Amino acid sequence: MKVLFLSANLGGNVPPTVAIALELCRRGAQVDVAGILVGAGPTADSGDGPPDDAAALTEVDASWGQKRDASGSPEPVGPALLRIFVSRGLAAEAEALIRDHRPDVVVVDCMALALIQGANRSGVPVVVLFHTFAEYWRRAFLAGPFGALVGALGFSPRALWGAATLRLVLTDPVLDPASHKPEFADYVWTGTTEVGPTESPLGSTTPPRVVVSFSTTSLPGMRRAYRNAIEALQELPVVAIVTTGGFEIGDSPPAAFNVEVRGFVPHAELLPGAALVIGHGGHSTTMKALSYGVPLLVMPLNPTADQGLIGDVLERAGMGRRISARSDPTKIRREAAGLLQDVTVRERAQTTAARLRSAKPGAEVAATRILEAARS
Repeated sequence: MKVLFLSANLGGNVPPTVAIALELCRRGAQVDVAGILVGAGPTADSGDGPPDDAAALTEVDASWGQKRDASGSPEPVGPALLRIFVSRGLAAEAEALIRDHRPDVVVVDCMALALIQGANRSGVPVVVLFHTFAEYWRRAFLAGPFGALVGALGFSPRALWGAATLRLVLTDPVLDPASHKPEFADYVWTGTTEVGPTESPLGSTTPPRVVVSFSTTSLPGMRRAYRNAIEALQELPVVAIVTTGGFEIGDSPPAAFNVEVRGFVPHAELLPGAALVIGHGGHSTTMKALSYGVPLLVMPLNPTADQGLIGDVLERAGMGRRISARSDPTKIRREAAGLLQDVTVRERAQTTAARLRSAKPGAEVAATRILEAARS
């Protein structure tokens, strides 16, 4: 079985895409990946680096669909995203790539509308991946101004997604507000691809451990959010580990015995026993924290992304709080202290962890469905 992934490093789509591709490799499929480089630097919003077996994936063409400026750097994010969304030339390139490589099934990220268009024209079964809550895609792509914009340019997300063989939503249907909306009646929720512990998460450490993890994609206001969170935690009776993902947070923050600033650290090393995660509301980071039963304080950094929605969902579910990314250290300190002292919030997060742990991993469900689509 030959599976071709067409994607772009758009941030939160990377961890679930890699998880599914590796699961297909483990089942003996030949997996090829053709991706478009958007911007530069790391892209996944998870603190986890590439898995050890990532070498099993084959990059079809490192330059395919990728434009560079005179210096050799990737083109700026804005023009690159526009091409992925509405470039008819890129759609034709995707169609030609599929024709050349003759896969049994093509897997495309839902945001890459031009790639979906080319894949749908190829005659090969197409699976579209939705890497966060369907409620976000409903608001942003189906009912929001972005959908109207790309529609005016001749690209209908609803029509492109609907023409695919299969649509997989890679998140938890219980938390997704749109899981029972009629417009998603023929979509399949796989559950999250973020995997937690196989047994009940360990109890909190003493003093409580707080993990700070914002996106490894540089976002406006991220340096301020990091520095304010560090200042806030210095005044709390906690041990804090701040993971920057390689992001430069500026001059060294004031020394504090209880705050450690590190670069890339796998979340699986930090979340066991953690009492709180402070983050931007990225889907992968959020679901990883919940899989360990850890509540979250969400500070959304990108107003056009799913981060605010995820913060709202957590707050309504009683497993965290959403505050402004511009919150000062006093506000962050107060909210963090409140969550650390709230036993009910912790219990709800642990109940969710137990439910996620009992479900089949989303990557396994997605892999099974993709192989079924290839055989259909």
